Amino acid sequence: MDPVTIPKHTATNDDRDFEFLHRTGMEHIEELSRKLWTDYNSHDPGITMLEALCYAITDLGNRIQLPIPDLLTKTKDAKGAIKGSFPTAKRVLTTKPITEKDYRKLFIDVKGVKNAFIHVNTDHVIHKHCLKKDEPTEEDPQGKLSYEKDLSPDYEHLQSMSVKGLYDIYFEPDHDIKILEKDSEQRKKIIDEIEAEIKSRYHANRNVCEDLIRVKEVSYLDLIVCGDIEIERTAGTTDVMAEILFGVQEYFSPSVKRKSLDDLLDEGLPVESIYNGPVLENGFITDEELEKAAIRKEIHLSDLVQIISETEGVKSIRKLKMGACNGSEIPDEVRDKTKQKWTICLPKDSVILPRLCIKPSIKNTNLFKDVIPMPKDVKSVVNHLNIRIDEHQASLSLSYDDLTPENGQFVDTEYYRSVQNELPQIYGTSEYGLSPSLPPERHAKAKQLKSYLLFFDQILATYFGHLRNIGDLLSADVGAESYFYAEVKDVMNESELIKNYDSYETDVKRILSDYDDAEIRKNEFMDHLLARFAENMNDYAFAMMDGFGEDLTRATLWHKSILLKEYADLSSNRVQSIDYYSGETDPWNTFDVAGLKHRLARLLGIRDYSRRDLTSTKFEINENSGDWTWVVFDKSDQPLFESIGSYDDESKAERSLWYAVSLAWNQKNYALHETGGGKFTFHILDENKENAAMCKKLFDSRDEGIEAIPAITEYMYNRVTDEGFFVFEHILFRPDRNDEDAGEKFMHICMDNECKQCKPSDPYSLRLTFVFPGWTRRFSNMYFREYAEKLIRREVPAHILCRICWIGNTVETEDGELSTEDGPMQKLQDLYKKWLTKKMQSSGNQQNNEFLKPLVDLLHDLETIYPQGKLYDCESGDADTESSIVLGKSTIGELKQEDNGDE
Repeated sequence: MDPVTIPKHTATNDDRDFEFLHRTGMEHIEELSRKLWTDYNSHDPGITMLEALCYAITDLGNRIQLPIPDLLTKTKDAKGAIKGSFPTAKRVLTTKPITEKDYRKLFIDVKGVKNAFIHVNTDHVIHKHCLKKDEPTEEDPQGKLSYEKDLSPDYEHLQSMSVKGLYDIYFEPDHDIKILEKDSEQRKKIIDEIEAEIKSRYHANRNVCEDLIRVKEVSYLDLIVCGDIEIERTAGTTDVMAEILFGVQEYFSPSVKRKSLDDLLDEGLPVESIYNGPVLENGFITDEELEKAAIRKEIHLSDLVQIISETEGVKSIRKLKMGACNGSEIPDEVRDKTKQKWTICLPKDSVILPRLCIKPSIKNTNLFKDVIPMPKDVKSVVNHLNIRIDEHQASLSLSYDDLTPENGQFVDTEYYRSVQNELPQIYGTSEYGLSPSLPPERHAKAKQLKSYLLFFDQILATYFGHLRNIGDLLSADVGAESYFYAEVKDVMNESELIKNYDSYETDVKRILSDYDDAEIRKNEFMDHLLARFAENMNDYAFAMMDGFGEDLTRATLWHKSILLKEYADLSSNRVQSIDYYSGETDPWNTFDVAGLKHRLARLLGIRDYSRRDLTSTKFEINENSGDWTWVVFDKSDQPLFESIGSYDDESKAERSLWYAVSLAWNQKNYALHETGGGKFTFHILDENKENAAMCKKLFDSRDEGIEAIPAITEYMYNRVTDEGFFVFEHILFRPDRNDEDAGEKFMHICMDNECKQCKPSDPYSLRLTFVFPGWTRRFSNMYFREYAEKLIRREVPAHILCRICWIGNTVETEDGELSTEDGPMQKLQDLYKKWLTKKMQSSGNQQNNEFLKPLVDLLHDLETIYPQGKLYDCESGDADTESSIVLGKSTIGELKQEDNGDE
């Protein structure tokens, strides 16, 4: 055992090292006063005060080193954690299912399911054909897709392809369900319920560009295992027989073992590995246990011999046979020694599980004690086996526990004892003061020293006060300040030391605010928190700066805040798609969208990611006799805010609108005031405390107005925007195989006269189309488009091909005028809404979805619009960054049809 010793060298050379602080302070004093002051001994009052200040700094340094849970615990009753910034392991480390193993775990967790398997569906084969005629027409295009292989005489078959991303799910019910009569109504009902639950869970956790074809129970190969077995003299015949059957059955189709959180931690498994996968209801399932429960393709008699030999109570095996089970009769391969099988192979391409014929195996198995055959009752053995299986299944019902955060111990980090109270009594600065018998001049000098030291006291108290607010500084909430005032409480007769004592607190807060770059500092704190999740939004800020030449610190701060608050969902749902199987009938005006869309919206600074009309907004920019104003509407389309004054240019009014909207996200910018007649309203104030917007709503009381502000700020952030986008999964546009008109509903393919197809060759597998409104201020900026497209392709799984369109919403009328009626975006969102509504109403049948063909045709014909720009030489210096085309920096060209097809 190593001896316990006290280290000789304890110097840390930091804020906790008194000697280091004292030595550094002395160096500064000598540097500043060596011509006037030569006495640096400890009896000197200046040195005494230096020592007191050094001690106070060491106290601060030691408190800074406290464990984070202790620093976050603000009161004795509250064990602290930062709201929204430090989600628990169960929230932030888990993910929605991604791999085959993840999905298996999800389905095995369904009540009544013993095991589950997911297989690639190969039934959806699409055939490509090329036109034999000389001239293609709209009815007979050059290239065509079909579920039919032969379209002669007009078309020549080129090749066949299976749609990728389609799956079949097979499940094995547990023992209680398998022993029910095969055709009984009770069993059919339970199986139907399991199938429905698996479908529901799959669609609620479906990944983008994937879909489910069927869910069904596995098929079985019934086998009999019997022989002559000698058991121990003290063993019970029924118990041993039941245990043998249980071991053989578990070999045929193993149960998936669950583990508790404590079990996994005791095994030394890292936390990130424990919670890697979907959240389950019945304990944790490791990948190793899942692999043990894979479908067995070969049954070896030698394995059965080992299992039975290791069964408690078994002494030896005299004879053991196995074979196919044909009811109660013993099959020839078991009866005839010459037909004995040592290995039984199961089909490799089908989901067939071996299943033990229990009663025939019992009847044809002989148990001996020495040479004496032991009688056995089939019914008793079956009852004991059922009890053994029930006990085993009960052991699988564990809980999926969260990792309990460490509780903090309350430490009054804000408490600060003035350095004045640490000086010798003769100084007269402590809480005891000086003797009343001393002359007034002596008291006056003590007050002067106290006033001088109060300056240092306030600085130190402010630092201690920051420790109290560290949870606010490191939280995802956007506050109005990052420097905090703390009161110096134990200075005797403090009011006599300060000239304007009544306004002292206000004055100190004002001084702090003058030095407080709250938005910049909070951005740094946010960057620190995001870095813990390996996220970075600085590229977004730089892209906005490059594209618009504006300092968007405030907007970026709020985007980071929302990203942090929603990060648990954004992370776990990052490749999740929409749930069209949920039973909802109205797919519009909802935030229940694909997890991929939610994540992309947050990374792109798109506040309203809901599925909605993109051509209608909650604001208007109006012109009247050359003057431009704006107004924001509430949920009921009633005026909520309006501009202060008017503008001589539409772009200025637009900038004013979005500036006011960004201010309205922060409750600190609302100034409530009385309008007269007992009514109240408020203004939105800018950073200079000037009015930026005026509220049009009136409230009956001040409290009513204050209570309305949180809902308004949330509405202004989430709903008042002109941005949004749609995500289309091509795999969902495949025609129904049972549709007689399926051949007319396929997507277009590009093919030349030599029957050479343009890339990509498969329009359905692993394809996404993103559609943005290309007319908005940010979305019409080429710098932002470039950034957005790079981000999308980086975030979308690497195996998925993306098409990104920035479309308009204007069409030219017969009179040559531009109109938004029946524009591309309007037509697209109307068709999408109708198609999705019908899809959700009848999720498994697209035969009667008349909106499928018009929608895929419109998607094929979408064209990206580009902003108008003026051509400038990059050396002229006159370019407008938002509308310029700069030589050497802007790309002007077109996509090659041969290489990109309809891309």
